[in-house]
Amino acid sequence: MERTEKKNWKICIVLAGVLFLTSCASTMTEQSQYVDADNLVAQRNFTAASLIIEENKSSAYQQKDRVLYYLDLGMLYHFSGEYEKSNLALTEAERGIEELFTKSISQSITSAALNDNALDYSGEDYEDLYLNIFKALNYIALGNTESAQIEIRRVHIKLNILEDKYRELVSQYNQSGDAEGELEARETQFYNSALARYLGMLLYRAEGSVDDARIELEEIREAYKEQSQLYNFDMPELPDKIEKDGMAYLSVMAFTGFSPRKLAETVYLDTGNGMVYISSVSQNDEYVNKMVGFNFLVIPGIKSGMHMKFQFPRMDLQGSSVDRIDLLVDGVPVKEIPLFEDIESIAQEIFLIKQPFTVGKTIIRAVIKGALKEKGKEEINNQMSGSVGGMLAGALLGIAADVAVDATENADLRISHYFPAQAHAVDVALTPGNHSVQLEYYSGASLVFRDNVGLVYLEEGKLNFVESFVFE
Repeated sequence: MERTEKKNWKICIVLAGVLFLTSCASTMTEQSQYVDADNLVAQRNFTAASLIIEENKSSAYQQKDRVLYYLDLGMLYHFSGEYEKSNLALTEAERGIEELFTKSISQSITSAALNDNALDYSGEDYEDLYLNIFKALNYIALGNTESAQIEIRRVHIKLNILEDKYRELVSQYNQSGDAEGELEARETQFYNSALARYLGMLLYRAEGSVDDARIELEEIREAYKEQSQLYNFDMPELPDKIEKDGMAYLSVMAFTGFSPRKLAETVYLDTGNGMVYISSVSQNDEYVNKMVGFNFLVIPGIKSGMHMKFQFPRMDLQGSSVDRIDLLVDGVPVKEIPLFEDIESIAQEIFLIKQPFTVGKTIIRAVIKGALKEKGKEEINNQMSGSVGGMLAGALLGIAADVAVDATENADLRISHYFPAQAHAVDVALTPGNHSVQLEYYSGASLVFRDNVGLVYLEEGKLNFVESFVFE
């Protein structure tokens, strides 16, 4: 009896250890900070929303999430009109992205034991590209057009090296000790941003660089022609004159919608005698997990009791309810502001470049951990098979081991929250002088929001720029 009690105590200690490891190893994406901040953004109280993010710096954002923190904060600063603070935050994010990408391979050892949430967040590539566009917009608002041009050039440089960056990353991973199989790099379909070219054209035109402005216009046309899968809408009307002609050009850029988020896709494998059962679970837009598929395979000879979990992120597009934006000058509708760049579709396209790497690494990691776990379960069962109580305890420990390892397999759902989904732009020639400017955002026949910009003084040969936005 005494011997049995000692054995039971050992079982309890082992079980407690497994549960402790579950609580420590389970790393999941923190999103609680967005609840109050999003409500404030919906009220267009961006300053208060940025304060919520600042207050959550230590609780919701760990050191490994510092890039995410500065991206969220930098975008909220931009929309609140705090352009210098926005540039400081976005610069910190950009610096972190540059530093952390080079550590991706060395950190994969940690990822192999836990999951990608355990790593420093090095940003999505679309975040790295569009932060420069918003830094350029900050500089335009501050009257520093030279620095704005530098930011636009950085977008082009990053696009030029995007595909090579992931080809090199996959190559290094395949040669590393973590790789148990060959991963493949996907080719990018995005290499020229019409939005960045448009801002470049405006800046060149304002400084009188006519030839450079013409080149940017041609690049915009090329972007629409050669990347039709991303620019799958009518090309907006582009300026037909870029020389001084006695008119002042009002350039309006309007942003709509929330940027994409990440949701989890989960696959469970369980075995019976000669059978493999496959179940798929997907997060919906309310972050609720729902089973979306079930299947089974007949594999003679496979033993029962094995369990594995694979979880990886997918990008979910939130879009915008706005389907029309009207520009009013002096109370009169002048033009509809057309869609210029579908930011969220581009975000998804760039995300897919590294998705084979993410999924492949997830499968390799889960298989290695699963194999080690199954071997451990087998040894426990062998040691405890002498009695009914021992067999029951072994079964319970096996279930606990499955739960513990499952808890370490959580998709990395980190992504910045406050980039827009879509960019609209228009260029209108008007007589120089003061003009009242309004933008009206519609969803169907319903007016969603009216942005009363106010009086804007338009000068010939100058950059007369207005930015507007609505998170709808």
